[in-house]
Amino acid sequence: MENNVNKIDNIKYQVKQLIQENLHREVTPETKHTISGVYMIYIDHFTSEKIVPMYIGQAKDIQRRYKQHFSEILALNRLPYEEYHKYFFLESQSFYEGSFKSCKIFKYMIENKCTLQDVHMIVLEEVKEEYLDEKEQEYFKRLLPSFFGFNQFNSFLKRLKFRFSNSEMSNSEIEDYLSILQEDIKGIYSYYEYGFTRFNFEHSIPKDISNLLKEKEQLDSDILFKFDEVKLSLYELCKRYIPNFEEMQRMSEKKNKLYKVYNVATDECNDMLDLLKRDISEKFEVLKIYSEEAIKDFIYSIKYKGNPKHKELFLKYLKSKKCKLDFYKIFEEQIIDVNKKIEERDNKKVPYKEVLDLFLKRENEIRPKRYKMIFPSCQFESFSLGDRSNNLTIEMDEDYDLLNTSHIKIYISNNGNSRSDVRKDLYIIRIDYCYIDNEGNKLENKYYIENETTKNCQSGIEYFEKDFYNMFAFKKTKFSISSLINNKVDNSFISIQAEYKHGINDYTLKDKKLIKLSVVLDEIMQITDDETRFNIDVSESVNCLKKCIMNERLQNNEFVEQVLLTKKLLKLKKRKKTHIKKVKEIVTKTVLAENNKIKRAEAYKLKVLIKSDNAVKVLNYVSSKEKVTAQCTSCRNKWEIRSDHLLTRPYCPLCRKKATDN
Repeated sequence: MENNVNKIDNIKYQVKQLIQENLHREVTPETKHTISGVYMIYIDHFTSEKIVPMYIGQAKDIQRRYKQHFSEILALNRLPYEEYHKYFFLESQSFYEGSFKSCKIFKYMIENKCTLQDVHMIVLEEVKEEYLDEKEQEYFKRLLPSFFGFNQFNSFLKRLKFRFSNSEMSNSEIEDYLSILQEDIKGIYSYYEYGFTRFNFEHSIPKDISNLLKEKEQLDSDILFKFDEVKLSLYELCKRYIPNFEEMQRMSEKKNKLYKVYNVATDECNDMLDLLKRDISEKFEVLKIYSEEAIKDFIYSIKYKGNPKHKELFLKYLKSKKCKLDFYKIFEEQIIDVNKKIEERDNKKVPYKEVLDLFLKRENEIRPKRYKMIFPSCQFESFSLGDRSNNLTIEMDEDYDLLNTSHIKIYISNNGNSRSDVRKDLYIIRIDYCYIDNEGNKLENKYYIENETTKNCQSGIEYFEKDFYNMFAFKKTKFSISSLINNKVDNSFISIQAEYKHGINDYTLKDKKLIKLSVVLDEIMQITDDETRFNIDVSESVNCLKKCIMNERLQNNEFVEQVLLTKKLLKLKKRKKTHIKKVKEIVTKTVLAENNKIKRAEAYKLKVLIKSDNAVKVLNYVSSKEKVTAQCTSCRNKWEIRSDHLLTRPYCPLCRKKATDN
């Protein structure tokens, strides 16, 4: 046990070291890491003695994969305990079967009172596509994320690739799989009580690998020896950790044997039916009354004797062709033989079905116990993970002439696109603006807009997995959220994809004062004039903005007509270069360089203040790669950090730690 404690502490140390080394390559919704490589998701809350909150993965496009991972967590964050509970325990199999990675992360975050701000992803290495598997395995062996983190076992992932492949596993692939499985077995013994090892073992490790030898007539003696060795290790492992394992194995073996007998009887029955179908087809061709549909009805009338419909349809067809032959009399002997085979098949099915039902009943009793291992152990409400603190700011390029300019940022609830007839209205949920007058004075305001969507968000919207309730969905999509608004299915809410872009959700709006859009637009219009140049940034398309304006019934608003939706916006202009006039005093290059340095330092300090929302100020600045001394404006704590790293994480580590501990 002491060795395991040392091991998990060592893994935590390595993970934290990797975070520091790759902090400059953090992936966020704002970055553009469209590269192939190996990445690590981690929850910035390393307090557990049993779990290292990390996930190692690979992707051909890391930015796209981040969006997928983070969007899944955003979706789960919307579900209350009672609704989420249904998706695990209402039916015999969990709705999230095959997608448990995000469920593990969600459980950890709920139980450790984490927030969306604690979810991070960094690029560990940029890797060419052909080397992704190899490089990922290096990190798997080094950090053991399958045993301490959120990853699945290597052997499961290896077997999964072949489950959906058209080709059989080659001898070398079987040998490789056996080696990986043996490593996982050793790991389970060592780390059974750590991470999600127990769940991965009970849910994903095969309890019998005999099917690996199916249709393998010639196997290398070394592979056969290895197979026997791994099979024995697997048996001993299951016997140790799974109650009544030997009884379940005997039941499984009996089920498989009875299935083989039933399967043989089924094949013989089908062969007889195929022969009968061939003979009647030939007879139909001779009589020149061939019909696939009629032949099918004839065969089905024998195969499903309890349903007279097929015989009626067949006889009706013969009558339409004025054929008076009695085909049931003509093929009487064959029909008798087929009926015997059907009876034999049905007799063989009875004992198989009895054992199968008993086996499935036991499985259905065990499965919920496994699901509890990845389901939160405490109650929670919708948006228990809060929101993603984005420090939303308006970006302004200092290279442009900013005098008498107005910069407007508009955040919209969704893209308005709908693939169904369910309502999906979109609204503006927030507007930020910054006006700079002719003297360079700034006036800034941020408003949350009062409308149908924001008021519903504050009242509380009931969210759910839409495909869970869709009986017609053949392949159910997970993490696809819909809602009930006024007891009706309605998609007029802040969508997951919109939240991914700007970070605003129902939790953000909870206690905010809401202002009418018309009031905000009038305010902007009053402080600007005909010469004001506008820079307007919208979180969705301009077409979405138009729909929002129509939903607010403001299409005739003066500001909307003249500025917001005009195609002739006065764009910002590049700042004109000023020529330095010669003066009597000689300004040396050293003085000029010093002035530029001061300007850069002041610009950097201002940038940190804006990004931290005035929470952090910089005491000194040298260059973009040098360390600066930062100070918290709240607790007065001082710390040293590289200047570019501070821009990535503009917050006080001491205040953040206290907030996390609380």
